[in-house]
Amino acid sequence: MKKISTILAISVLFCSMIPSSRAIEYQSPRTLGLGGAGRAGPLLNDAIYLNPSFGSYNPIYSLSGGYTSFSGGRNYNVSIQDSRTEIFQAGAGYTKREQNSVVSLGASKSLLKGLGIGVGSKLLLDNGTNKMTSDFLVSASYLASHWMYASIILDNLIADSNRTSRNLNRTLYTAFKFIPTRKVELFFDPLYSPSYSSGKKSGYSAGVELGILSDFYLRMGKFQDAEITHLDTRGSGFGYGLGWIGPKLNLEYALSRAISTHAGGGRIDAHSGSMTIYF
Repeated sequence: MKKISTILAISVLFCSMIPSSRAIEYQSPRTLGLGGAGRAGPLLNDAIYLNPSFGSYNPIYSLSGGYTSFSGGRNYNVSIQDSRTEIFQAGAGYTKREQNSVVSLGASKSLLKGLGIGVGSKLLLDNGTNKMTSDFLVSASYLASHWMYASIILDNLIADSNRTSRNLNRTLYTAFKFIPTRKVELFFDPLYSPSYSSGKKSGYSAGVELGILSDFYLRMGKFQDAEITHLDTRGSGFGYGLGWIGPKLNLEYALSRAISTHAGGGRIDAHSGSMTIYF
C-alpha cells in the first residue's frame, strides 16, 4: 500500500500545478440525503471529495461504486481509499459525468490529537474538446469534543480573472457536526464565494442523520444557494436518504430534489445509490 500512497501523493502535487476548475464534482447518496452537508464528518470515501483532512479519522481500506440518475443524464463513480498507512492517508476516485470525466485525489495527515490537515485535487477531461483542467483545495478538521467536530475547506485557491470568468470561484466552507445524543448527528455547512456572480455569493447545506436500531440510518437535509454537482450549478432544495452499514459492507440510497437553480428551470429530482466494501 505504500507504493499506492506514494503515487497518489505525486498525483495530488501534479494536479495542483494545472489551472483550477470547479469545486466538488461528486456527492455520494449520503451527502445528497443530507442536503449536501456532512463535510465535518464524511463517511468512508466521502472524505476524498468533501474534506480530505477527515480521511485520517477513518482507519480503513475501502472500495466504493455509485451512481446518480436525473432528468438529462447519469453520473457514475468508483473510488478507493487507504487510511491505514502511518505516514499519511490517501484516496482516489473516478467520476463519469455528463459534461466531463473527473479523477479526484485526496491526502491527509493527523498532526495532533484531534487535528488533521488535508490536500485534494481533481483532474477533469471535458467531453468533446478533451481539454484538461483541475482544481486544488486545502482543509483542516478539529475534533473538538465527543459532541462537536469542526472543519474548514478552501476550494479554488487561485482566483484570477481568467478563472473567475469561467466560473471558477474561490469558495470557503466552514462545516460543523454536532452529536447531541447517541445515534443523532446534525450537520451545518455554510459557504461563501466572494467572486461568484451567477447568484447569491453565500449559501448553506444542513442535515440530520438518525440511527435506527444498530445498523440502519435515516437522513434528511436542506440546501440553499449551494452546489448541485450533478447539474453543474447552484440552487436550493432538499434531500432524503437511508443507509445500511454491516460488517464490511455499506449500502446507500438518496433522493435529492432541486426546487430552483441559478441556471434557471423548475424542479429536478435525482436518485442516487452506492455500495462500499471496507475492511
